[in-house]
Amino acid sequence: MQKELIEMQIVRKAAPHLQVLDNEGFELYAPTDFNEIPALVAQTGRSAQSPMMSLNRNDFTQGNAFWLFLMVDGVCVGGCAAHLIDLRDEPFEHYLRRSSQALYGRDEDPIASIAPPIANEIGGRLIYIGELEIHPQFRGRIKALTAFIRVTQALCAMKWPDFDWMYAFIPEGHVKLTGNYGFTWQMPYAIR
Repeated sequence: MQKELIEMQIVRKAAPHLQVLDNEGFELYAPTDFNEIPALVAQTGRSAQSPMMSLNRNDFTQGNAFWLFLMVDGVCVGGCAAHLIDLRDEPFEHYLRRSSQALYGRDEDPIASIAPPIANEIGGRLIYIGELEIHPQFRGRIKALTAFIRVTQALCAMKWPDFDWMYAFIPEGHVKLTGNYGFTWQMPYAIR
């Protein structure tokens, strides 16, 4: 019964954001076939997937990852991805350093530093949200961007309700949008 109540609360929180997307002329598409994703990502204007979410470098499953795309008249104009990472007892810093070295194909650790609060606080079952890209012709629509991220977060919470943390790495040029993204804790220079 508790799970159903939580899901209903999430749906209620997401509904206004879905309405914003509808009013702005967007539809959402979550492919179940990972083979569709590279072509959809390319339509957003993104030149390549990051190593952390690259389909060529990771063995994602329907149970641990999904992509959500913004569509206009059947054309993909934006997208992002989510990935469940179950660290169990592995420290987050260890995971970041180990996986970054492997994913970026480095002989040595490519991370210079991780902010202590990040290394010391984050752990357990994590949801990483990344790969956010909006086609240049559709950028600047802050209400739609906010709605898109909030719907993505709601889907994550419904898909993986027993998560401990949901996070994203936001580039310096997008820091002014962090409030729109809806993450409640912000750590400048979390990782270098």
